[in-house]
Amino acid sequence: MATLRDNLGRAWDQVQAGWNHLVQKASDALTRFTSSDDGADEDTRTLLRLSPDWGLLAAEVRETDKDVRVRLEVPGMQPGDIEVQVHGKLLSVSGEKQVQRESDKGHYHVTECAYGRFERQIALPADVDADATDADYQSGVLTLRLPKASSARARRIPINRA
Repeated sequence: MATLRDNLGRAWDQVQAGWNHLVQKASDALTRFTSSDDGADEDTRTLLRLSPDWGLLAAEVRETDKDVRVRLEVPGMQPGDIEVQVHGKLLSVSGEKQVQRESDKGHYHVTECAYGRFERQIALPADVDADATDADYQSGVLTLRLPKASSARARRIPINRA
């Protein structure tokens, strides 16, 4: 019995460590969605009530010598539903994910998709030139190329002979 208890304790410790690692890695990606059912039909109101208020908008931020590149997963949206702003070293992506239903018949058994307004903020590793930013949206992934501001770019400094 003691061996079983020890094995279960070790298994539980591994599950807990894995969960803590997941929470640490994904905590910034957890994004609040706020929805309004004003003017919605009964099926849409039901779906909004059953849907989670939080969703995962996973991101990758990569820095090169010349720019910062951001990939953000925002599935189920149209490019016109997404707004991107840069405030210093903070990237703000906001929008509204609309309810999409294929049919008005049937009952929901699983509702894991979040709907409504959201805003995700991502810290940038360097100052960027927001006016020269390129943004693409394809297959549910928003890709941004933010050129570094000239003051943030690495420069080689020549050394004069004495």
